Amino acid sequence: MKTLIKLKKLTLPSIVILIVMVSCNDDYLTEVPKDFLAPDNTFVNKEGFEAALTALYSSGRGTHMSGDGIGEKVYEVLFGQGADIGYHIDKKSFVTDYSTINSNTGSIRQFWQKFYDIVKDANVIITRADSENAKWDSEEEKNEVVAQAKFFRAYAYRLLVWLYGDVPIIREELTAPKLDFTRDPVSEVISFILSDLEFASEHLPQANPDGARLSKAAADYLLAETYIVTQQWDMAIAAADRILDDPQYDLMRERFGSMTDKPGDPYWDLFRYGNQDRSSGNKENIFAWQYEFNVDGGSRNRVERAWGPFLERLKTPDNKQAILKDEFLGRPVCFIRITPWVETGMWDDFDNDMRNSEYNVKRDFYINNPESANFGELIVPTAANYARNMYPYFQKFTMPHGHPQGYDTSGTIYTDWYVFRVAGVYLLKAEAYLGKGDLVSAAANINVIRERANASLVAPGDVTIDYILDERARELLGEEDRRVSLNRTGKLVERTLLHNPVSGPTIQDFNALLPIPQVEIDANKEAELKQNPGY
Repeated sequence: MKTLIKLKKLTLPSIVILIVMVSCNDDYLTEVPKDFLAPDNTFVNKEGFEAALTALYSSGRGTHMSGDGIGEKVYEVLFGQGADIGYHIDKKSFVTDYSTINSNTGSIRQFWQKFYDIVKDANVIITRADSENAKWDSEEEKNEVVAQAKFFRAYAYRLLVWLYGDVPIIREELTAPKLDFTRDPVSEVISFILSDLEFASEHLPQANPDGARLSKAAADYLLAETYIVTQQWDMAIAAADRILDDPQYDLMRERFGSMTDKPGDPYWDLFRYGNQDRSSGNKENIFAWQYEFNVDGGSRNRVERAWGPFLERLKTPDNKQAILKDEFLGRPVCFIRITPWVETGMWDDFDNDMRNSEYNVKRDFYINNPESANFGELIVPTAANYARNMYPYFQKFTMPHGHPQGYDTSGTIYTDWYVFRVAGVYLLKAEAYLGKGDLVSAAANINVIRERANASLVAPGDVTIDYILDERARELLGEEDRRVSLNRTGKLVERTLLHNPVSGPTIQDFNALLPIPQVEIDANKEAELKQNPGY
């Protein structure tokens, strides 16, 4: 069983207070903490820095589907609700109606503050790694710690820049209040991200025994994506090839892991409980957020609650509850209603694509309430039910045969969640070849994953950026930060208008970026933190 460390995150205010305390000239006022963690007794050796890194890993996980971070708001932004793949049926989400977004929207502030918390904590580690108090056994030891912090700083800025555009770059630990932030241009933020990722790629370990900690491949994955943004096509291809040429990594083409005795296929196996660990034989995992049932700090993964249909609202012909919560279906409640395009339109080989198999997309539901006279019958959806309560249920978001005994029934699962896997590398490499104008090589890389999926192969002449985005949805639905992919390719507004019948009618060009939170503008009293146009 994995061991996860739960550590109270060090915050900037506590650091500032401690610095003021130790700067006093009177020795009797100098406080030396001995029974609690503080900057002066934490950042002194590798163990102390590792404790701070644990907090960074937790914060990174908290930006996604966990119970210890931004929470349900992540469904509305990063995973594409209000974009081309999903919406909230009753318009509770602000991105379901873009006209309601303004600089005081709470979720806008939450994302800004969460990502800058990661930047702040990373900067403390990076700055203090070079302090005279830090004792290292070697330069390599220090660089590996700093590389992890720089990766997370780059990761946070990647999200900030594609959500907000120009954002302030903070390069080091702040030890005093700062009220004069200004927004740095996107181009400079991208250069800063590249610098951090290049350092991380050089100094993170090559070996990746479990996929739970950062390795060189994780940095190279984001390097490939970021080089594409800067149109450095050959650099992007080289970064992707550093992963694909490493024998540690490959697509999973055969059944593997904990449930090969159950009906399924290799794609289904990728998402079963415990199968994300590389020890299961999974060579596709590059890096995954870690969850664990009944482990202190293990958190919980709420993708089931978010993505699945609200099945418990279905009724039988004799007016009983049709679907009872069980270990196969869990308790989804539809925070993200997939678009009709995701249901049927995106499948260019509907009948053969493994990712759309009966194992991976559940489209038929049967009454499982034994008290009903209709027990075992196929449920025929009404128009009203189909809106929210009964639509295709992607099985990567649940734990069929695998909900742990005693789990809470709130739509929680405990499956580790991919941040990067090998299939995404092929799609980035295809995108780089498309940028170069080499459609033959672009198609060849897409076809590696389509061949695994038993889908018909794409012809070079049919490869466009929209086709690659379609393929990313087919392969990486709910895994990739969809808004990031759409924004960095300049396609968010266009594809939302095209594919999202609820959000599309409300979106305008300026909605590609979110507004700068008003509370941040108001607090920045010594300089102007300019608002994005349209807000």
